[in-house]
Parts: sequence; C-alpha cells; structure tokens
Amino acid sequence: MSATARRRRGRGGQGGHEPRARIRTRELRALELTVLGWSQPQIAGDLGISQAAVSKLLRRIETRLLRELAETVQRQKARQTLRLEHLFAEAMRAWNESKADTTRRRQRQTQGGDGAGATVAELVVENQHGDPRYLDEARKSLADQRKLWGLDAPQKVDLHASRDPYDDMPEEALRAELARQTQLLGVANPTVIDVVTTDAVTADPPNSNAVTPDPSTSSEKEMPHVDHQ
Repeated sequence: MSATARRRRGRGGQGGHEPRARIRTRELRALELTVLGWSQPQIAGDLGISQAAVSKLLRRIETRLLRELAETVQRQKARQTLRLEHLFAEAMRAWNESKADTTRRRQRQTQGGDGAGATVAELVVENQHGDPRYLDEARKSLADQRKLWGLDAPQKVDLHASRDPYDDMPEEALRAELARQTQLLGVANPTVIDVVTTDAVTADPPNSNAVTPDPSTSSEKEMPHVDHQ
C-alpha cells in the first residue's frame, strides 16, 4: 500500500481504520451524552463500543478541549495586551502634547505723547508643565498589563495578624493601657492588676468581721436526762 493511500485512510475508531468524520461524530455523541449525565457503560451501549473505548474517547476529547481553551485564553490575553498598549501610547502622546509651549495673541492699549492711544497686538508664549492626569492613565494601563499576565509579586499574608495585640507589649505599656481603659470606663477607684504572674498562691486573710456562731443556737440540742429508776 502506498503512502498516499495510507494517508487517505482514517486512523482510530473500530478496527483502527475508520474515517475521521465518523470518529468526530462519535466523539460529539459521547460528549453530548456525558453532558446529559450518562454513565460510561450507558454511552458504550449507545455507541456500540466498550466502556474502555468510551473512557479513552472522553479523555481524548477533554485533552483537546483543554488545549483549545488554553489557546483561546492566550489569544485573549494577547488581544487585551495590544489594547492596553494602545491606551498607554495614547496617554503618553497626550502627556507630551500637554507639555508643549502654547502661543496666544494678546492686545493691549498704549498711550502716546500727544495723548492718542494705539492698540498693540502681541504674541505670548507660555510654558506648560504637562497634565499629570495623562501619566496616571498610563500608569493604570501598565498596572492592568501586569495584572493580566500575573507579573505582580504575591502579597504577603501575616499569619500573626489576628493574635492578641497585647502579647508583645512590655509591662509598663500594659499598665498604661490598663489605666487608659479604666479611665475610659469611668471607674472611680480602679484596682491595679499586677501583670507579673507568680507560682505562689496566697491564702485569703481571715475576715475579722466574721461572726462566730453561738453554741447555744446550735441545731443540735442537748437531750434531757431521764432517770429510769
């Protein structure tokens, strides 16, 4: 068989020599049934092929779709880049034009020695410093390009941002903060809390105002003595 004949024969499919049009039709049918929620054995029964062939067919379709989507995304990025570069060029052109000197005509009245007045026309050249708004638009175009292609460095996330803000404060700063918070709360006689923790545990002092129970008022009453003689 000549090379031309081999090129004309389709590859893949049942027996390895099905026409490409039939293979594409089977792929579209399998994709349609997959979207409808059919399982691979069900698709295999509908197409008259094995479940393994359906799995291989769907994998080939997904690979081709992913490649096409990636190419589409890259083309869209390239198209958007061209548009952003055009905006950048227009902004810079407007910025350069805003820096150009401007010439305006001015008329003024002059008084002669005989009291007669005359009108004199003058051309005044004014220096321009440029409109910074055009530079801001150019900067935005560059920022959009960096964002489009992911060129900006990732932002750092502080894992300790949500911790207690008083953890790193020294003792004197804690006391000052406690006094400030107490003043804001309007406490008349604030109790100063010692922030230095110790391992010693002190017992509560005895209360001098404690009332000693009277033995006569005890709930246990003395039983009278009974003589059994």
